[in-house]
Amino acid sequence: MEQNLETNKKLDSIELQLKTINKNLLNVFWIVGFFALLYFALMIYLLFFR
Repeated sequence: MEQNLETNKKLDSIELQLKTINKNLLNVFWIVGFFALLYFALMIYLLFFR
């Protein structure tokens, strides 16, 4: 039973780390997507309105 509790504690700490990594990767995804949108908007602007 003690080993089961120890395993659960380890799994909880791993789950917390994975949630943090997931949140950070989502933030990076949104930042990269935002700058990609700006880049393509600039390219379309330069292509058609120059």
